[in-house]
Amino acid sequence: MRRLRLLFGWPGPPWVLPAAGVLMAAASFLATTSMLAADYVTWAAVSAAWHEALWIPGSVAAAAAAALGSVYFPSSSPVTAPLRPRTGDGLFLIHGLALAFWLCLGHAVGLVPAHIAAARQASAGALASQDVIVGLAGLVALTLLGFCLGAALRHWVIAPAVGFLAFAVMGLPNTPLLRPIGLILPVRQFVTTPRFEVNPPTTVFAVVAAIGICMLAASLACWAGSRRSVRSNGRPLLTWLAVVTALTAIAFAWRPELYVVDRPVPRMCQQVDSTEVCLHAANAPAMARTVDVVGRLRDAGLAPVLRRVTDVAVSDHDKPRPGEAFLNLDPGPLDRRFVAATIPDQVAFRVSEAMTLGACLRPGRTIEERDIAAVLQGRILDLAGFEQLANSVAPAQPPPAAQKLAIMTAEQLVDFVRTNQQLIRSCLLSPASLP
Repeated sequence: MRRLRLLFGWPGPPWVLPAAGVLMAAASFLATTSMLAADYVTWAAVSAAWHEALWIPGSVAAAAAAALGSVYFPSSSPVTAPLRPRTGDGLFLIHGLALAFWLCLGHAVGLVPAHIAAARQASAGALASQDVIVGLAGLVALTLLGFCLGAALRHWVIAPAVGFLAFAVMGLPNTPLLRPIGLILPVRQFVTTPRFEVNPPTTVFAVVAAIGICMLAASLACWAGSRRSVRSNGRPLLTWLAVVTALTAIAFAWRPELYVVDRPVPRMCQQVDSTEVCLHAANAPAMARTVDVVGRLRDAGLAPVLRRVTDVAVSDHDKPRPGEAFLNLDPGPLDRRFVAATIPDQVAFRVSEAMTLGACLRPGRTIEERDIAAVLQGRILDLAGFEQLANSVAPAQPPPAAQKLAIMTAEQLVDFVRTNQQLIRSCLLSPASLP
């Protein structure tokens, strides 16, 4: 009975911690609502949401934990009386873990709609246990850190400071130099694709780091509560501070890959005349539309040069081969103001760009050659039925000699592309090569 009372936040009101869990559920749900509006949901995205979606909700959870810590242990709290440090550690850990339980439960409940969507729509894969472990361990660490900081400083003013600090630190892995912070805190700032999974050794490290952070936080709160006592002992605090410092140093010295290829890589391929289209099995819902767009682009002029369309999630090489276009499908949702906001638009834009402008960034290419290639891309998109895309890629001042390309029919464009394949692939079209 006593343990149940502690779980519900005794000596505080029994509704406070469950209410924090409800708010956490709402925050996690709001953080993943965009996923529910996507073209389709993949298990890779849902798995990553267990930790990547904690950037804002986790910061809010840390701030709320700090506020509760300052309320549970105000400046007039009897905890200021002489206590054995070990007893204090346990006291703070018990209350902090009770709050962490409700926040983790709320986080899991907030992700239920995303799991339901993945169960209905995902064509391959499953929920990755590594992502779940990293997310829960990170949320527990954030909660204990916030709660114990609040208990140590004993004033609600610490709450917003903890929230802003957590948000700022979890954003640091965006910088390659500071990416190892993603080993210690849950948010890794990685754009997830079905090709990759969390590196298992980094999951173990994240759990160890979370334990170290929790013990450091509890030791800090205990030391702060007993520092005016004759029994004040800073040795546990210094010990756990040394442990966390060592873990941080190991993370920066180790610098492992946070994600590794999830093998075997499931793929599905379909032939469109002489063009092969290969996608990751997780992108199967986009296959029919991709095949349709590739067929339209072939008919619009790319038939002589387009040999293969490959999803980067299944490619075994970094650079496209001659006649190959890479796709990086994003089920979204993307802002409708973007140039390529839908799956068909993404396929049309990336394939046409790869076949016409792919070599235009090489040294020695002129602005005129690039503009001619852009006119060719725009005409192909126009003939394939993507007028808005065609208008977006057209150069502001197209070369006069390229005006003939803008009025070619599909048959004429196919003949032109067949005759000038090498020049188009090399982005060397010039007024002299135009009809």
